Amino acid sequence: MSKGEECLAAALEQSPIEGWDLVREYQFHPTRRWRFDFAFPSQKLAVEVDGKYHRTYGGQRNDCEKLNQATLLGWRVLRFPTNEWRKAHQWVALIRECLCSPPSWRSG
Repeated sequence: MSKGEECLAAALEQSPIEGWDLVREYQFHPTRRWRFDFAFPSQKLAVEVDGKYHRTYGGQRNDCEKLNQATLLGWRVLRFPTNEWRKAHQWVALIRECLCSPPSWRSG
């Protein structure tokens, strides 16, 4: 677990988002082993905290494939860089905002 993931988990414990189904290391794809760092499956909202691996060519290629498949399955994905772990409480505020706001593409 990266420093960013640890800090986000701690921030979520300090400011829990009551009533939502938060799951750590959620396997979202029916046939692939891909997992989201954090997910709210009922809302199809995922949170990824990107570490060093995500800056490599292989990491970026895998992220593209994973996030494209997640989008096809109806997921919204928030991504945060682990080196900005001090902003974890701001991340929680954005997560809360996303949970309380329906996706614009589903409106009307």
